[in-house]
Amino acid sequence: MTNACELAQRNSIRAFRIGTKVLIVAEGDLPSPGYDAKITQRPEEIFPPWYQVLRCSRPGIFPQVIVPYKVSLTIDYPEDQEVVRVFHADGDDKVKIEACPDELSAYGAVVGGGACPEGADEATGFSKTLSVDEAFADAISKLPPIKTGRPDMLQTVRVEEIGGLFGGIAGFHDLYVRVCRTHD
Repeated sequence: MTNACELAQRNSIRAFRIGTKVLIVAEGDLPSPGYDAKITQRPEEIFPPWYQVLRCSRPGIFPQVIVPYKVSLTIDYPEDQEVVRVFHADGDDKVKIEACPDELSAYGAVVGGGACPEGADEATGFSKTLSVDEAFADAISKLPPIKTGRPDMLQTVRVEEIGGLFGGIAGFHDLYVRVCRTHD
């Protein structure tokens, strides 16, 4: 059985840019501890993509106590865009993308790149469930396609860094894996 999800109430939504990466941060209230909040891309195939803040029910019986939440999502987003559109229970916001503040310097170091040798492709994957497998798979999926006509080309993917981000103004609870890919 899947958990039912619906648009969540929000108190604030902010967005921060580091290069082609944008961090979306949403804060609000959930009606009980029986919900998890998350940010996902909407299904419409448009450019630039739209996002949504969801609350998803968990199985079980929970007290009816309002619980605050803070969730974040790192996305690849065009550098020429100044806003990101985020839907929520009250409609949608066109969120202005701000420069990354000093409070997010550790996050900037994680997604900012520069750990790979020249000519290598680099990507960082995240896991909210603190799964190395999930973060590694996310990083692999973010690597750009290789443009070559050789079907037998060998690719080497190395894990450059594994770490965690917790708390802060973005409410992080993320394991990250940074990878470098080279090919012959």
